[in-house]
Amino acid sequence: MKRKTQEFQISTPHFTSARTPSALRKGNPAHDILFHWHATPMYEIRTAGLKGLGVFAKQLIPRGTRIFSEQPLLAIRPGQGAGDIYSASRILTTEDKKRFLRLSTHITKELRVLRWSQAAWYAVKHTASSIFSRLWGKGVISWPNVKEHVTVLSIFRNNAFNLGSSKFQQAVFPKISRINHSCVPNAQGNFHEELERFNIHATRDVKPDEELTLNYLHEHGAVRESRQLRLFDGYGFTCECPACDLTSSPARDGEKRRVKMHQELAKYVEGTANGAVQSVGAELEAVWRFIRLLEGEGIAGRELSTL
Repeated sequence: MKRKTQEFQISTPHFTSARTPSALRKGNPAHDILFHWHATPMYEIRTAGLKGLGVFAKQLIPRGTRIFSEQPLLAIRPGQGAGDIYSASRILTTEDKKRFLRLSTHITKELRVLRWSQAAWYAVKHTASSIFSRLWGKGVISWPNVKEHVTVLSIFRNNAFNLGSSKFQQAVFPKISRINHSCVPNAQGNFHEELERFNIHATRDVKPDEELTLNYLHEHGAVRESRQLRLFDGYGFTCECPACDLTSSPARDGEKRRVKMHQELAKYVEGTANGAVQSVGAELEAVWRFIRLLEGEGIAGRELSTL
């Protein structure tokens, strides 16, 4: 999985209010339970074996709990690209840049060539513009660091989330980026556009010492081979989550369900194309098959709610 380089331990924020409700005052059992919940670290970031670092529950995290709420550390807006990523990184504070550079990176031979080309082209354009401005007596000549540009691009591409937001196309969140992948995750992220925060909620109860996970891929019921290929090409790791471990009977059963569903959906699509299937009932049944697949895999959240 993503390679991690530093450990953190985070505590959840204390409840604050100008007027404390009576149920939350000292001496009330509700206050004691709530205070204990917030005073105890909800999670910690520590070694996760071959995956590097991971995020682990320090206590029971009930389904629906907001675990993270984080603003972007580095982001690009729709229409922006590689040059904008590097430009944004150059105006980070010293501490924020250190936090960014501690994140993991994955780069193949093909990606290395692409990113060096992007960085070199940016350096040529930026330097030429800088020299031209200097000739007119404006500013000083700036020389971009091509090697640093490649590093920034690699870290950003390996850790950025596609937000589907009108404000941000992609963004990196330093704490959330520590969460490892699973094809059957126990948490899910959603970007709050007005607050410009990425929120992570538990989609089921998370037991103490259980690792928190997100699905890096869009859940379309893909079979194991397809998921593995996309994860390795995009992030450089081979997934060994419960859904990918075909030595276990639950994983094998899940794979059979995915294959069967795709076969049934292929028949449905073929039927609609040749006019043999035109009823609303047939379409509804196809949706129900997909819902049953997700429920059988223990997948909940956006994938189900949007069907």
